[in-house]
Amino acid sequence: MAYDPRAESPRCIRDALLLRRPFWKTTMSSPHAPSKLAVAWANVKGLVQDHALLAVLELQRAGISLVKMVSAGIIISILIVSAWMGFVAAAVVWAVGAGASFELALVVAAIVNIVVAIAIAYWAKSQIPDLLFAATLRQLRQDVPHPEKDNAPNRSVA
Repeated sequence: MAYDPRAESPRCIRDALLLRRPFWKTTMSSPHAPSKLAVAWANVKGLVQDHALLAVLELQRAGISLVKMVSAGIIISILIVSAWMGFVAAAVVWAVGAGASFELALVVAAIVNIVVAIAIAYWAKSQIPDLLFAATLRQLRQDVPHPEKDNAPNRSVA
């Protein structure tokens, strides 16, 4: 049987794993074994391909998980809004039952909703500095020389 160089492609690591044969038998099984450099190159190439395939598969899985999490978040938000509307309706019914006019109960409920929304908006606005990578920006600004500092090099032209 003649040696066919196409039979030994650079997929040696994958073949060794799939066929459960030792790696060196997969790469050096022919009488005309390739040089050590060619084997090393084939191994590196196979390793890089395997890592790239793993990264792509993990990225795909992470993307699917992200979609599931965003969908769950949307559904949870809808349920929370529905529950809040139920509480507001119950408060209005209770106020009307306690003797308040229907219109006054609705106005009070609307004002309470607006106050809660404003409080949440201020809280969300206070979270903005955390989005700016403050520690990273501080570190980068320390690395930039400032002329007003004593230890900065003098860049003025005399």
